[in-house]
Amino acid sequence: MSQITAWDNDYARLARAASQLRTSTSPNSPFNNESSRQSQTSSVQTGIHRLESQLNGLEGNLTLTPGEAARRRNLLDGLRSQLGSSSGGTNNNNNSGGYTSATTAALRQQNDMIDELAIGVGRLKNQTHMIHQETNAHVRLLDEMDHNVDMANVGLEDETRRAMRLKEESSVWRLHLVIVGLSVLLFLLILMGLS
Repeated sequence: MSQITAWDNDYARLARAASQLRTSTSPNSPFNNESSRQSQTSSVQTGIHRLESQLNGLEGNLTLTPGEAARRRNLLDGLRSQLGSSSGGTNNNNNSGGYTSATTAALRQQNDMIDELAIGVGRLKNQTHMIHQETNAHVRLLDEMDHNVDMANVGLEDETRRAMRLKEESSVWRLHLVIVGLSVLLFLLILMGLS
């Protein structure tokens, strides 16, 4: 498993844990225990720090592009803001300013992700255009190859006919006839020479 895939899997686990932590802060939650919530919060924060150091390492050894690293940093910032809003929500449920800043941060993060998505779609469009051009070039080459194969086939048939004519023209029976004729002539000359 590559380091990037491992990072993505760890992030998914932390995001699930943060989501569970957020749902456990509701007053109806059966897991509304302050000590377990604090230990889970510290566990998620430790995981975020670990992912951030791994991300620095991936970016340092050029495994990730700067855009991918920035996207993953935004994801980690979103987790941090979720932790801040979930812990702030337990201490002061009437704090509408904290909710607004968390909402603003979430909207900003969504806007950043939409911008990255737009860039990705633009890249995908360019790649699709290049694939289309390459496909057209391959179709032209295949058409030319088909024409060349047809021409080679016609040439091969012509050569086969020529070989058959040569075979018919230089058949062995004519050579045998010439040999027999020359042998008779030799025999006659020998008989004439003896008499």
